[in-house]
Amino acid sequence: MKATLNRGLKLSMAAMLIPSLLIGCTGGANPSDSTAAAGDAKKAADPVKLEKVRVSLWDRSNSPSGEKLTDSLLVKWIKENAKKEGLDVEYVTLPRSQESEKNSTWMASGESPDILITYDLNAMFKWAEQGGLWELDTLLDKYGPDIKKLIKPALDSAGTYKGKRYAIPAMRMSTAVGPSMKIRQDWLDKLNMKAPTTLDELYTVLKAFKEKDPGGVGKDNVVPWAIPAINQGMKAFFYGPMWGAGVAMDGPKTEVYMPTGNYTDGVFHSAVDLPEGKAFFAFMNKLYREGLLSKEFVTDVNSQQYQQHYTSGTAGFIDSNNPVWEMTVETRKTVPTATWVTVEPFKRPNGTQLTSLESQFGLLNLIPKSTKNPEAAVKFLNFLAKNVAIVQSGLEGTHYKVDNGVRTVIDPAKNVKEIDWYFNDLNLLTQGYMGPPTKEQILQINAADPKKEEIAKLMDPYYRMFEKYGKSYPVFDTQRKVAEKNGVNITKYLYEKLSKVIIVPNFDQEWDALVAGWEKNGGREYDKEVTENLKNINWKTTNK
Repeated sequence: MKATLNRGLKLSMAAMLIPSLLIGCTGGANPSDSTAAAGDAKKAADPVKLEKVRVSLWDRSNSPSGEKLTDSLLVKWIKENAKKEGLDVEYVTLPRSQESEKNSTWMASGESPDILITYDLNAMFKWAEQGGLWELDTLLDKYGPDIKKLIKPALDSAGTYKGKRYAIPAMRMSTAVGPSMKIRQDWLDKLNMKAPTTLDELYTVLKAFKEKDPGGVGKDNVVPWAIPAINQGMKAFFYGPMWGAGVAMDGPKTEVYMPTGNYTDGVFHSAVDLPEGKAFFAFMNKLYREGLLSKEFVTDVNSQQYQQHYTSGTAGFIDSNNPVWEMTVETRKTVPTATWVTVEPFKRPNGTQLTSLESQFGLLNLIPKSTKNPEAAVKFLNFLAKNVAIVQSGLEGTHYKVDNGVRTVIDPAKNVKEIDWYFNDLNLLTQGYMGPPTKEQILQINAADPKKEEIAKLMDPYYRMFEKYGKSYPVFDTQRKVAEKNGVNITKYLYEKLSKVIIVPNFDQEWDALVAGWEKNGGREYDKEVTENLKNINWKTTNK
């Protein structure tokens, strides 16, 4: 699902009901059919000069064996089979944690890949306004018939600016994906406690984890709530707990992984400009001072310490994109009795509950004006559309089989080694392959796994939670010049200052300094612009 689900989620097909499920989608064409057809065409025609196309590819530095991403099995399959359609594909890796910086550098230098990927809708508006992107309407009509057939709902939802198309969006076939709170059920059972339903109850549980050490890891080693550094690559978030404090998601998504703010009486206020926001971070400050948060989270910029905390079995609570079964499998390598479960949204001060739904579209595929052959870029995306099953589930007969219309994993261990760590990032047109599964479908998908009953038991509440409490963020369709001018500085500023307010002894003084700095960086102007955009789309608050 970074989130989603992301943005994007990298989940084990064995452990996670197939990663694509958590970001949902449709079946797609049988790759063997298109491969055979392409092969026949090649035999029937003289060889032609290949058209070069350079394609962005997220690099998450998560290879389980150190294998080079561009040498992976499915990357090789795509490159070889694209040649049969006259395309010479080169993948250009893009560190996931450096999306904004790297894309901006590429666009400014004119050295961008032919297909630039981003989740930043406002960046698309800016570059389109500046004349930095190819218009795609005619190109899509001529070279993208399979694209249009596959992702029509996403095309209808996003990718245009001032009536012209500048992006081909990936389609989320399930919006029921996103961050969720998780807790160690085995620890709760030992303490005869229930999962928390409010922030106050969370404090009580975290305090018990610290003082009673239900995991037997030693009181000095217990990390009641594990978080890494607050930065663009953050892998654990503040969404669930902060929603519980009454901060809504009435503003556009940002790169700071927490609720955006509240739209009240026709005015938008960012989270840091709300009493609810201040109360939440005062709560975090209290947790830190009492040893209930990761002690050295500020320096954990690569999330390695955070990862170590939950995989080693010393952490008790987390808010992240990692599904509970994936986390359970990882933690059981160290603690065989460990079990993570989904925590339902906390009750807010007004008594309501909320979690986020993703929009119908996700990733945006852009073709910069520096691209000499935009036709080849669209042809490549159309090639992906025709072979979408490959980037949704791997190779049929090798990585999955189709049983009653549902793709099921053949050999979970093989998938973990060969494709699970990267293959969804090759999927530039659909995020996932089917909608949120029922409990029966979860069992069917994981039929080959001896733990299928437990997988269904742990994962079903995750999907049902979105169906019951999910609401969507607002999506704007116009350029936001204040956000373009000040957004990056505001984000960088908050990364640093939010960490500081959590760890300082004099919270009130530091919070006042944070708000003053936010104003200096253009925060008030940012909120005013968001307010106008919300009015234009007749937005209603998510805080009810």
